[in-house]
Amino acid sequence: MFRLNKLVLGEKMRLFMMALFLVVFIVFSVQIILEEPVLRIQILYILVMLFFSFFFIISEILRFFYQKATKHLVIDCKPDQAVEVANTLKKLDIIKGYSSSLLVFYTLIYMDQGNYEKLEEHLKNPAFQTSSSLKLVYNYNMFYIQIHKNDFEKATEYFKLINDAYKVKTKKRYAARPVYSLSMVSADYYLLKGNMNKTYDFLKNVVPTSLNNRELTYYYILFAKYYKAEKNQKETVYVNDAREIGPELAHVKNYK
Repeated sequence: MFRLNKLVLGEKMRLFMMALFLVVFIVFSVQIILEEPVLRIQILYILVMLFFSFFFIISEILRFFYQKATKHLVIDCKPDQAVEVANTLKKLDIIKGYSSSLLVFYTLIYMDQGNYEKLEEHLKNPAFQTSSSLKLVYNYNMFYIQIHKNDFEKATEYFKLINDAYKVKTKKRYAARPVYSLSMVSADYYLLKGNMNKTYDFLKNVVPTSLNNRELTYYYILFAKYYKAEKNQKETVYVNDAREIGPELAHVKNYK
């Protein structure tokens, strides 16, 4: 809660500073325009002011919708609301500043909705092959599609690609941004393989406090699956924890 409040306060301060900057820019621009004696140059200044003001305002509007969609998805765990806002953002994004972000965002939504067919269709977009980070997103989602299909052989192929992406380095940094929990991916893989010892070991490597609400539901359901395989009553505890956070998520409400 402290972290959330801190983020909210930080965002309010940022909005205040951006609004102040815009007002100062407009006042300064108007002053220059009024002092300019040549009409053509006045018109040029007006066009420049309108151009920058428009892109400043549209950027803030897009940011607002993106943050709202993100909140619905990762904090409120309501993918149906998230997709509505994301669709609005996509229509408004005339400058295409959120194209890559939305490309990844829809993978999260489709997975949360349990719509693996739509997810697989979405992953056919050639843009997923344009960078190492997007390739990681592609391999990660294809891995979970194979788990959904219970295809261990294909899942193994993508699991190796994910591990390779985390190992490859260029000078001082990873070639692909490690945005996913490799421990959770590994736990899912070994659960599919039926290796309960390794599943548990990787689950214990996960730091729950580092996860957002959405990620926590996957963590709890993964633990529930582990305890179900072990015929342990702790399964119910983890299922209830997941339902308390995200009852609308497909992997939670469809858990059996």
